Amino acid sequence: MATIIQGSPRIPGVESLRRLSTIVPFRYLRSQELDALAADSELREYDQGDVLIVQGDEAGTEVFVLLQGSVESVDVARKPPFRLNVVESGSYLGERSCLLGEPRRFEVRALEHSICLAIPGDRFLRLLSESRPFAQAFGTKLREGLGLFDAFDRFSQEVATGIDSGHIEIRRLAEFYKALKPALHAGANEDSAIDWEALSYAARRLPDNVCRTFVFLLTDNLPTVYASPELLFPAVAAEARHRFIYEMMPGKDMVLVRNGLSDLVDFLTCLCLFSVEARKIRYRLNHPSLLRALSRFEEEAEWVEPMAEGEDAEGGKAAATQATMATDIAFEGDYVPQPRPAIDPAERERSTALLERLPFTAEEREELERIWPGQAAEVVRQIVFHRQAYSVDVRKQVNNFNSRLSELWASEVGAAAGALMGTRPSDFPDDWEVHIVSSNTHSVSNCLNPWFAAHAQDVLGWAQAEGIRTPGWKEDLDEVYHLARAYFTAFPGKRKEAHDAERHAGILRLPETVTTGIQVQLVDADAACRVVADPGIRRSRCRGRSLIVNIDYAFGEQAEEITRSLLLLFGRNVRSIDILGKAGALLGKRGDLMLPSAFVEQTSDTFMPVVPVAEETVARLRAALPGREVHTGALLTVGGTLLQNRAMLQFYRRIWGCVGLEMEGAWYIRAVHEAEQLGVLRAGTGLRFLYYVSDLPLQTGQRLSERLSPLEGVPPLYAATREALSDILG
Repeated sequence: MATIIQGSPRIPGVESLRRLSTIVPFRYLRSQELDALAADSELREYDQGDVLIVQGDEAGTEVFVLLQGSVESVDVARKPPFRLNVVESGSYLGERSCLLGEPRRFEVRALEHSICLAIPGDRFLRLLSESRPFAQAFGTKLREGLGLFDAFDRFSQEVATGIDSGHIEIRRLAEFYKALKPALHAGANEDSAIDWEALSYAARRLPDNVCRTFVFLLTDNLPTVYASPELLFPAVAAEARHRFIYEMMPGKDMVLVRNGLSDLVDFLTCLCLFSVEARKIRYRLNHPSLLRALSRFEEEAEWVEPMAEGEDAEGGKAAATQATMATDIAFEGDYVPQPRPAIDPAERERSTALLERLPFTAEEREELERIWPGQAAEVVRQIVFHRQAYSVDVRKQVNNFNSRLSELWASEVGAAAGALMGTRPSDFPDDWEVHIVSSNTHSVSNCLNPWFAAHAQDVLGWAQAEGIRTPGWKEDLDEVYHLARAYFTAFPGKRKEAHDAERHAGILRLPETVTTGIQVQLVDADAACRVVADPGIRRSRCRGRSLIVNIDYAFGEQAEEITRSLLLLFGRNVRSIDILGKAGALLGKRGDLMLPSAFVEQTSDTFMPVVPVAEETVARLRAALPGREVHTGALLTVGGTLLQNRAMLQFYRRIWGCVGLEMEGAWYIRAVHEAEQLGVLRAGTGLRFLYYVSDLPLQTGQRLSERLSPLEGVPPLYAATREALSDILG
């Protein structure tokens, strides 16, 4: 039983303060901070055998600083109880539950007469936010002492070993993946409950034939003999990830991954996630009668996927995909999902009938149909007999003297810019301005295309008659941009009108990406500023020749190489760089805006400050988005979407003050700083980041696998786009 000593629970003795000031990280506090902390804490005395911390306690958040004596940590859940550690005076304990919000992992009891300073959890967290020296010293000790990143380090090492050897077994890697406890895969370590949210996330980002493929060849550059893969192999779609995938033969796919590790790790983690959840489905059907039922389903009909509209026998899905990406405009997402093949109604009925005979609940059948509409029974059959025996061959190109993909991509951008502006980029006069924007394939061009403002009422009137309008839009044009894709589907001729107006506004599209996945729009700003488009863009008189280079979202480390290529191409003509993206948030809600003041690169904890966004910009964005918050603070640049867990996120939230996370920011900054230091880029070139919140990884049900509603995603995206274009044209 603890005894509060020194006469008052709020006034520890002078000797206690002296001891506290010698313990890391408390030694970095100023005297007045130590006094304030001591006044808010309790000095407690424990006899031998007294319990300081109860194992499994979900409410305990106090942090104990052991000033005198010794204690032991014991796992009382084991029979007999197992001692894990002995803690001597001059140490602290209980910080994990305080920082991460976890139940107490072990029991802690006194080995002898001991004296502790008990700091309330909320007071300890406040201290982390108030004292940066304390937070950084605590973070260093925490990372080393608690092993918060051990699972991440082991997973990264396994991937690195596989890359070196050229071969990765997914069954082995999946065990390292599960140890990560990814925040977006809450059910990773539950043996029976299927995590439908996570399964949907992975299935949409993997090849459509993932249940029929056993070997994946991942390469970051096409071998010379496969220089034209679309002429050699059928293309394979991935609904929600822009990848170039080809079926080399039944059971083997070739996947082109972007330079760096981000895209490769993304593919591997999605495959691990899929394997973990597919295994649960397979175990659910581990009975001879169920296997016979699935076999009969295959025998009764040949499963043939009808061609998607626009697909022909020679071009296949690749041609349809390229045509879609080349012509599609005005879509509210950052990536146009690949169309699913049409399903024969009779096949859908057979699939539903079989599912009803399998050991799935009604809710689980709905989830299966949601992920694989009309094909759920066939996919379940494939999962069961495939057994997720995936093998990955990795071929990182070495001694390849052909041009890198990013160089070929930059060459195409340069040639197109020269054609648009009348002279090669290297010959641009000094007073010509180039403005680089990284956003998506639609928001910049939509805002500059006069067709949308001129036909807004036509689109809204049609949507009203169709009953597809939704209330809550502050800006009518935001709703028009959202509805335009459906409108063009209903009136294909209007799409051509919009394209013609786009070209008249000086916008040139480059749909070919040289397999980088980075589409480009070039905008002659002189032509763009002469047309009447989105009225939310602040404009002034046209200021001579100016070029806007709008590039699609890069992926992780690819951002550095893509940005470097552009800066080498346009050099000292570059006047501004605007990164408009989406990020996960550690506070707030989906649809909020985030304006980073710095980035923390997670693999090395490198801190990279950026110039804060001007206060008047913040005020305008808040006025444009009533009911939304505009958050400022550091953002964490992570190595992969699934390479996050709650412990890691809480660590960066509390220690580094991060308000969100994304995948490219630190890589953009590295390329810009390098170009400035080498004299490629003018010193002081404007660099600004504007992100909208796409998910809340610390909140259940607010994760990336749940798509943003139009009202969540469209207004912040277009508010950020208008702000960037206003600075360029204003």
